[in-house]
Amino acid sequence: MADTKLDVRVYPIDEPKGNTKAFASVAVDDLIAIRGVRVVEGEKGLFVTMPQSQDKKTEEYHDIAFPLNGDLRKEITKAVLDEYENAASLAPDQRGYDKPDMSAAKDINAADIKLDIRVYPIDDPKSNTKAFASISVDDLIAIRGVRVVEGKNGGLFAAMPQSQDKNGEHHDIAFPLNGDLRKEINKAVLGEYKSAERKNTLGDKLAEGAEKAALAAAPRVPAAKTQNVGVLE
Repeated sequence: MADTKLDVRVYPIDEPKGNTKAFASVAVDDLIAIRGVRVVEGEKGLFVTMPQSQDKKTEEYHDIAFPLNGDLRKEITKAVLDEYENAASLAPDQRGYDKPDMSAAKDINAADIKLDIRVYPIDDPKSNTKAFASISVDDLIAIRGVRVVEGKNGGLFAAMPQSQDKNGEHHDIAFPLNGDLRKEINKAVLGEYKSAERKNTLGDKLAEGAEKAALAAAPRVPAAKTQNVGVLE
């Protein structure tokens, strides 16, 4: 994966209260940006974790966005740790965080990017979230926690996974850097959602039809004859 382009920004925590020493953002091949990457100090030294969410039922943590290839994960880890060492060696007022050059992202043909989509409709949604989805982009990055959301006007759209900051504002954790790629992802997710909905509807109809057919084919049991029994006085 040596030809994969990485753009890394690391933000050290000057007075860390826990084992998280820095946060980082990583852009991969001008396709996907991932925020909320962490530099963590463990028993054996520093390591890098991808942004995570906790399963409410099992309380287990799962990566929200992550590289699909072990070599790419190693490259990202090395790049983040190298940048952390560089940034941590400087005084806070000496750290410069120029915005990454994303001009190359505009030249990407979104139609050439391979997308793999999995959508999981919610059977009885209690909110405007109608389904969850996971996507992989060009066999490089997987993103979980994408949502199919019903907007105020009734239309559907795909929302990337988000986190909430201390001011209550929401920010995308992982997102496409190319506007056309975002549109392609939105289109693909909604297409898979509608396909899954049609299958569910067809399955319900088939189940209903099978139940009616079974009832129609069932042998009719004659009603039991009753006898008038006199009342003893």
